[in-house]
Amino acid sequence: MKSGKLPEDNLYSIAQVNAITGVAKPTIRFWEKEFNEFLNPLRTEGNQRRYSRNNVETIEKINHLVRVDGYTLEGARKKMEFEKDESTPTEAPNHDQLEKLADTMSDYLLKKLLEKSTA
Repeated sequence: MKSGKLPEDNLYSIAQVNAITGVAKPTIRFWEKEFNEFLNPLRTEGNQRRYSRNNVETIEKINHLVRVDGYTLEGARKKMEFEKDESTPTEAPNHDQLEKLADTMSDYLLKKLLEKSTA
């Protein structure tokens, strides 16, 4: 089964993630350490791992990068960091920044109009 069919709100044990992805349990644990920026499963009170759908998709992505595309773990991490940076939206300007920009534009336009009328 592929993660695209997994319910959004379910949590999965490491055995279930192994069955879904085909990635061995020791490998999943190792990747948690190597890709801790991207892969942080929840823990139960008994300290058992619980993986979200996003975690499962991340494991599938790492698996594809390493086993299909031939990336090293370091290379896969760098690619994922790059893709994360590329997909991170830039911060929208706040109200004060927009107000300052509007004032600057108004001043510029008034200056240009005055220059044009006195020329």
